[in-house]
Amino acid sequence: MPNQEPAAFLDASDRIAYRHVTGDGPTILWLGGFLSDMTGSKITRLTAEAKARGWDFLCFDYFAHGETGGDFTEARVGRWFDNVLAVTDRLTQGRLVCVGSSMGGHMLSLLIKARPDRVAAAGFLAPAADFATALMLASLSPEDRRQLEVSGVYMMPGYDRPVPLSQAFFDEAAAHEVLNAAIAFDGPVRILHGMGDDVVPWQHGLRLLETLTTPDAHMHLIKDGDHRLSRPQDLDLLVEMVASLRARVA
Repeated sequence: MPNQEPAAFLDASDRIAYRHVTGDGPTILWLGGFLSDMTGSKITRLTAEAKARGWDFLCFDYFAHGETGGDFTEARVGRWFDNVLAVTDRLTQGRLVCVGSSMGGHMLSLLIKARPDRVAAAGFLAPAADFATALMLASLSPEDRRQLEVSGVYMMPGYDRPVPLSQAFFDEAAAHEVLNAAIAFDGPVRILHGMGDDVVPWQHGLRLLETLTTPDAHMHLIKDGDHRLSRPQDLDLLVEMVASLRARVA
């Protein structure tokens, strides 16, 4: 992408590609969505804002995503969360303003539970908490379920290529669910969700809002917004949300 520096790499259990804009104040940690990577419009916009405003901003690609690479058939929710923990523990210090988009909302929920002393503020875009079990698996048709039972793999359409999701993937994901109990958190929470989202219904975002214990939680519904929330006006709302959360923590 234009205006992007070459990726750096963190050697953890996976070799994780990341980009870090060095700045002042709390680090803004971006947790991306399923099959999203560091070339996306949201990261591009936040990178530009971080450089212009002097923010500290960190983003990365999960295993089998973007420049990190890897065999997607070996991907698991727990493996992606291990990537999140490695980046958090080894590349950041102090209190964090974390922003999770779609699947990244699930990763952020897990991070709040695992590192409650590190996450100071949480922003979500169309959060897909329990995305694998509550959304992907639950949406399979009877024919899709038969395919999964017979072959052990469901080829999920809707991306630039069919995505193989195995029974083992879904079984492992069940061990990382977050909506089955309250998520203890006392920091500010902000959620942006499009009411036209046909991937993660806005009512699912409301479930996460109800699960987080903090009273300082607000949800902004965008009536004509879709799942991507990548229009210029949506990106403006994202920047406003991040700036507001950062100001509350700084």
